[in-house]
Parts: sequence; C-alpha cells; structure tokens
Amino acid sequence: MMFHHDMIHSAMPSKATLLYSVKIPSKGGNTLFASGYAAYDSLDPQIRSKLEGKRALHHYNYGSVQKGDGKGTEAFSECIHPVFRTHDDTKKKAVYVDRLMTVKILDIPEAESDDLLGRVLDHSEKKEFIYEHEWRLADLLLWDNRCSTHARTDFPSTSGA
Repeated sequence: MMFHHDMIHSAMPSKATLLYSVKIPSKGGNTLFASGYAAYDSLDPQIRSKLEGKRALHHYNYGSVQKGDGKGTEAFSECIHPVFRTHDDTKKKAVYVDRLMTVKILDIPEAESDDLLGRVLDHSEKKEFIYEHEWRLADLLLWDNRCSTHARTDFPSTSGA
C-alpha cells in the first residue's frame, strides 16, 4: 500500500489513527511511517518556494463497499488542503500530500503539477525519514496524521504461486 494520510480526502481529516494487532502474518504487513516534518525541513528551497501557499486536490474512490442493506455503495470523497500543513499544536510545517490520494496541485499547469508533486513525494519517502514497525501480537500504535504518512509492506501471497 502506498504512503498516505488517513482521511486527507475529507474536509475534517483525522488528527490521529491507532492500530492494535490482534493477529499478525508470519511475514510482511509491517507499517512504515514517514515524517512530514523532516521532508518539509529538508525539501529543496526552490521547490518549497514554488509550492508555499499552494493547495492540492485529494481524491478517494474505493469503488463499492457493502452496507447493511446488501447493496454496493460507492465510497467517494475529495477535498482540497494546503500542500504544506501547519500543525495545529506544534505550529511546525509538514508536507501534506501523498502518493495514494493527492491528484494535483491547483493553479499550476498539469505537467508542472505532476513534476513537482512527483519530486515532493519521492523526497518525502526517502529511507532516512521512515520508521518501519514490525508488528508483534498486542502492539498498539498511535500516530499523528497531520505530520506523517504511513504505508504497509506486502503480505505473503496466499495463492500458492
């Protein structure tokens, strides 16, 4: 799963998320966390100045999900947020775009948006900004979605191939 912020596609994104391990696979499924603070602080100043004050469109479409009535209901949402978010509590800036749901940076040509977004995302996912959590039974993790992204490593294939 690609790096993402939970609920970045909504008007009121989640401040935090927690996961508790009830069952873990024998291999894979680790959770990766990337610091948006470190990414912002070390971002190329030319890129940062081009994106300062800009906003990005975040889109979520999970296809359909089953509701209690047994009918497939489309899960769709999109919202606009700053490319760099100032944390409500720390007042520090963090990169606030992600590979999974950020579609484009607004008010700049599409090709430039794609290029800048790609460069910011590649930078934000550098190994030196990432912590990888290897799950153990009964682990409880809580993280701040306002200043970090997270992803998951693959699970082993169950197809027998």
